[in-house]
Amino acid sequence: MEKKDGDMSENANPSEKAVETPQEEVAADEAYFFHPLQFSEDEEVLDVEEIEKHKAEFEQKLQELLRSISEETLQLSEFLMEEDKLIKELCTSFKQVLKKLKVSFYIPPREIPIKAKVKKVILNEECHLILVYEKGEVHSAFLAEYPPEIVMATLLVTMPELAKAIMLYRKRISTRVNFFGRIKKELKNVVKAIVRSEETVETEKESMDAVKSALNNESRES
Repeated sequence: MEKKDGDMSENANPSEKAVETPQEEVAADEAYFFHPLQFSEDEEVLDVEEIEKHKAEFEQKLQELLRSISEETLQLSEFLMEEDKLIKELCTSFKQVLKKLKVSFYIPPREIPIKAKVKKVILNEECHLILVYEKGEVHSAFLAEYPPEIVMATLLVTMPELAKAIMLYRKRISTRVNFFGRIKKELKNVVKAIVRSEETVETEKESMDAVKSALNNESRES
């Protein structure tokens, strides 16, 4: 009989042995989760004073963090306003220079941070940035109306070219100044010659009048 019982236990259905109770399943699942704060039955619970201490420290750190965010936000707002103002003033001055010099710039499309495919970029005398897309679309707007990144990229490319344009303009002005200076000098010489001639004629006339007057006086006396 004992052997029979043993055989029966060995021949038992394996699936019945693998069945777990709900409590065992919950315990297995909990093993895979991280519990940041877990107390065993014999572990002492934090007292009220320590909890309050941790709470106060957390509140202090939170206040410092919020204060820092507020200060950074305020400074960010000021910088954004100042940046917008500077860009408008800068582009207005740039426009005046370009119109005076009568120059435009062709900018390599790869230098402009634009996601769309652009085949041609032009900055004209009115300081309008013209974008010609590969599909044939054209977009034109005052440079200050573009995002700051595009404005900065445009200036980095055009400033060296602007310096060359200013140098050429200065040379043209220098040539004109030299020309006007030489003409002025010659005209002054002409004026001096004319004035000197007139003074000589006037002097000779006065001398002749004096001689005639003397002769007339002598004839009367005789």
